[in-house]
Amino acid sequence: MCGIIGYAGTKNAHGVLIDGLKALEYRGYDSSGLAVFTQGKINTVKAQGKIKNLEALLKEEIGTCGIAHTRWATHGEANVVNAHPHTIGRVTLVHNGIIENADELRQTYQQKGIVFASDTDTETIAALINDFVNQGMCKIDACRRAGKYLKGSYALAILFADEPDTIYAMRKDSPLILGLSDDGNYVASDVSAFLKATNKILELEEHEVVRLTRSQVEIFNQQGKAERDWHTSCRELSGLDKNGFDSYLLKEIHEQPLALSKTIAAYMNDDFNSLEKVMPDLTTVDFIYFVACGSACHAGMLAKHWFEKLAHIRCACECASEFRYGNPPLDQNTLVVLISQSGETADTLAALRMCRKRGIKTVAIVNVEGSSIAKEADVYLPTSAGIEVSVATTKAYTCQVTVLALFCIHAAIQRHQLSIKDQKQLLADLNRLPALMADLIRDDTISQFADQIGNAHDVFFIGRGLDYAQSLEGSLKLKEISYIHSEAYAAGELKHGTISLIEAGTPVLALISDAALAAKTYSNMAEVKARGAKLLLVIREDLYQHQSGIDTYLKLPKVHPLLQGIISIIPYQLLAYHLAKRRGCNLDQPRNLAKSVTVE
Repeated sequence: MCGIIGYAGTKNAHGVLIDGLKALEYRGYDSSGLAVFTQGKINTVKAQGKIKNLEALLKEEIGTCGIAHTRWATHGEANVVNAHPHTIGRVTLVHNGIIENADELRQTYQQKGIVFASDTDTETIAALINDFVNQGMCKIDACRRAGKYLKGSYALAILFADEPDTIYAMRKDSPLILGLSDDGNYVASDVSAFLKATNKILELEEHEVVRLTRSQVEIFNQQGKAERDWHTSCRELSGLDKNGFDSYLLKEIHEQPLALSKTIAAYMNDDFNSLEKVMPDLTTVDFIYFVACGSACHAGMLAKHWFEKLAHIRCACECASEFRYGNPPLDQNTLVVLISQSGETADTLAALRMCRKRGIKTVAIVNVEGSSIAKEADVYLPTSAGIEVSVATTKAYTCQVTVLALFCIHAAIQRHQLSIKDQKQLLADLNRLPALMADLIRDDTISQFADQIGNAHDVFFIGRGLDYAQSLEGSLKLKEISYIHSEAYAAGELKHGTISLIEAGTPVLALISDAALAAKTYSNMAEVKARGAKLLLVIREDLYQHQSGIDTYLKLPKVHPLLQGIISIIPYQLLAYHLAKRRGCNLDQPRNLAKSVTVE
């Protein structure tokens, strides 16, 4: 959620930090701040709202070491007082995460005479570290000792008033990445914060503490000084540019054919034989849990249908926040597949660690190499979406769905459930998918429909089977970007209460991509049209039947059923974009939302 950037080097830190914060804007925030050593003292500046407000407050001061932060409010409202950095005594720091025992720590230090200025949990961390330094501990030991007292998650970048031009950092359950460059060294919550300066990186491990200056990076673990290897990030700088589009959202929608091609190419060439080399053995698996949050959970719902139908493996799809508290039945023949764009989603990461403690095999489908989920799962299956800046996921979602489809193909072949005929069709259709997706993105039908429903207060999505899962994703896209209330329903459930909400002019979007369920969904469409709904039909081209009452329709190309879900979401992504733009919404940073949800 929140963003951290720290820099110690030879350049003016104010400019470096502001640029880093701007690169982290996509994560979501409501205030920002920075602290820089100038003339041997720490100068802190904070502002509510956008980074430009912070930038306007900066004076013509020169400093070469500092830390900065974008805050997404949790403890305390979004204002200047609660914005980071926070200072207690000689300690100034920024923090991502949640400290669960903050109230207890606050009471302890208030009794010792500490006056807290904010409502945040972050100030209690500063008080704790400052206390240990005052007791005579060296700064590394003070940080490590504080980590033993803190309950919850944290990524910290810390300045000490008596050690100019030096940054300390530490983490638990929230990412921190170090960057090494010729002009100095960096620490950040996301490599995009310093990717323009360097791609030589190192991911800090749990409970490690780093001491960083312009010329040296020292890492310490519980045993002492640690030797770690730096590596080159594969993230592409081009992902940080809009390339002429009005938003990252539209750019990333248009990037999907290329991202799809890269994802497929990463797993296979001219046949499916290479899947065996990178994907786990499923011959003894008799149950799969797909565990994820948000859009990734909708991808898991598609996978559940596929694996049951094609690979004949029993499955369940659970949102991660519920899975870990439900005491699910897990045994040695159970596989848990965790899906996350960032690889740092707090609930999904916690579910992974629960599985590891119980000895359950895990697979991670993640877009960020080196992320916690990617590193800690037994098997890591990467997507190739590249950097996705817009909070609302588009290309990362379709790449997740693509990897899940390839995973299902692997499972079906390995368990002798996929005929040679089906394999040939899948290969042919996989080769066609990027071009078919590009054609859909260029289709203007959805834009025309958006013009018709731009003033709607409520929108309903209906579908059956796989189309219901896609309807859920379409509804989520619409509400998170355009702020229009929308709901998705299994079409067969309309008569069980929901149809009472349909009245004259209510937009209803129906999706039909499964021949076996087409007639049933047509019947549900007739029911809502009889109540006056404005009806949009998104339908596989060979299933379309002309009927009066359909206000607008868009045809989807026919591909193998396993691949249909990869392209059927495109019209709904475009609808959300067009409606949000017409309503003047922030296309890339919807209110109250964050790209990487690293707190529960």
